[in-house]
Amino acid sequence: GSIRLLYVSTVKKYKHQWNLIDAVGLLRKEGISVELHLVGGGDSQALEIMRNAIHRNKSGKNFIFYHGGLPYEQTLEWYNKADIFVFPSTCENLPVILLEAMTAALPIASSDRGPMPEVLKDAGLYFNPESVTSVKNCLRYMIENPDLLKSVVAKAIQDSQAYNWKKCADETFAFLSTVYEKNKT
Repeated sequence: GSIRLLYVSTVKKYKHQWNLIDAVGLLRKEGISVELHLVGGGDSQALEIMRNAIHRNKSGKNFIFYHGGLPYEQTLEWYNKADIFVFPSTCENLPVILLEAMTAALPIASSDRGPMPEVLKDAGLYFNPESVTSVKNCLRYMIENPDLLKSVVAKAIQDSQAYNWKKCADETFAFLSTVYEKNKT
């Protein structure tokens, strides 16, 4: 069947859904059987740009699916169904979605901007999110090198566990401090 690409993110200008859509359109033209699943709500202006991109890449068979905002459980189901996670955002503080994809053991193609390389390190492959060609070439390379993906995923799982431990510690600390504040009065 088709290779399933997944991008979970709000639809905003700096999230570059349309560049990913155009890149997937090019992959299809090059004969690669691939489909794209987009999850996340967004602002009307960005949604309009995205819908135009979907429209201009339409061919006989639908291969771009926009699911809108989904509850967390359903989003997790998509992490399980996907083959490759794509993250073309250019502006994040701590990309939690990236950590989720790492934890879900998905091969990740990511934007080379901001904190993404620091979070993902060598557990993913990178592209310039503002270049459709760059996105396409990165995805094509991943699709054509399944063995490479296995090693990348192993690294991602390892690295995400370190983050999960830290996140857990931070949440525990935050919880304890709220309890402390409540009992202080």
